[in-house]
Amino acid sequence: MSKNKLHPMSTEGYKSLFDTLYPSLCLFANKYLNDIDTSEDMVQEVFIKVWEQKIQSPNFYAIKSYLYTAVKNRCLNYLKSKYHKSFLQSSAIDFDHIATEEFFHAQITIIDTFSQLEMAIKKLPKKCERVIRLSLKDYTNKEIAQEMSISKNTVKSQKRIAYEKLRHSLGSLLNIF
Repeated sequence: MSKNKLHPMSTEGYKSLFDTLYPSLCLFANKYLNDIDTSEDMVQEVFIKVWEQKIQSPNFYAIKSYLYTAVKNRCLNYLKSKYHKSFLQSSAIDFDHIATEEFFHAQITIIDTFSQLEMAIKKLPKKCERVIRLSLKDYTNKEIAQEMSISKNTVKSQKRIAYEKLRHSLGSLLNIF
């Protein structure tokens, strides 16, 4: 059997694909639409199309690429639609900019980076995770210590542990730690 042969996706495969990519695709669509409810609708419509047409792919990355492109196209079509133009004020939208490949690739990079960071944070020990989440909300070490009823030194220690684990998990993806 050839490596490039397309295999039918099982119901479990679709569910796994949906569970894995739906949140990121919604955030991605929202970069175009600036309306999370409509973004969720657009992503659901794309998944329904994939399900109904039994779209197959040789691997996860190919279907992921297909889904991002399909969501982008669905969003751009929505923004161009008469419905949108007649009921919403879209004059603030720089359609020429958001229709570019550069915008598309930049948004995928941002969303993928955010998703990978979120997955890495979720794998941290609970105390480290909470310290990092508060830190990302611009809490000072003193504020984190008060919020969690721990010492400032414990906050510093938990951050050090978290940063080490995040560096290991994310590799060279983010050099912010």
